[in-house]
Amino acid sequence: MVTVAALVTAASVAAGAAWLVPRRDGPPGTGGVPVAMTGARAEAEIGAPVAGRPHGGPEEAKAQARVLDALLADSGGSRSGLGAALEGLRSCEDTAGGLAALQRITASRREQVIQVNALGTGALDGGQEVKERLTRALTASFEADEAFLSWAVRQDVGCDRAWSGDDDYRRGLALSEEATTAKRGFLKLWNPLARRYGLPERDDHEI
Repeated sequence: MVTVAALVTAASVAAGAAWLVPRRDGPPGTGGVPVAMTGARAEAEIGAPVAGRPHGGPEEAKAQARVLDALLADSGGSRSGLGAALEGLRSCEDTAGGLAALQRITASRREQVIQVNALGTGALDGGQEVKERLTRALTASFEADEAFLSWAVRQDVGCDRAWSGDDDYRRGLALSEEATTAKRGFLKLWNPLARRYGLPERDDHEI
């Protein structure tokens, strides 16, 4: 199976994308997730071509759309296990399973945040805004999962059925709502592009 990371790399090479320079000042709560350095700063510091500026033709745009679609599919797969994990933790019936699932989901979200920063979207109409909106959505989702994970660790040690008042749990809910709003904003731009390139349209619960 071709991974999202492999698709990102292939698309970047084909498009002549910028060199990706890891940093350690990622989104809040990521523990220093490395992200791609883009824009004028990257060009000034490494003298490389910079991704994200308008360039490329229809075939390049289609390739970039396919890579983004693969990332969305991966994101949907991560989200699909979240409900069952939370239910196992809330009910105190499978806290170990819920904790393990949340650990996997959070790790996947972390990787998705890294991948979206590496995406080339310069050939797409409104590509930079598309990327920025998806970055906001996936970052909020990752931070929500981190908050739920902090709660899950305690639930596994000593399950508390009064979970609704837990600060980390409540923070996870708030960040999930923020992520949903960001996803809807992203999809307003993405779904018309998906139709153009013959890719599936999505709802916010599929990301």
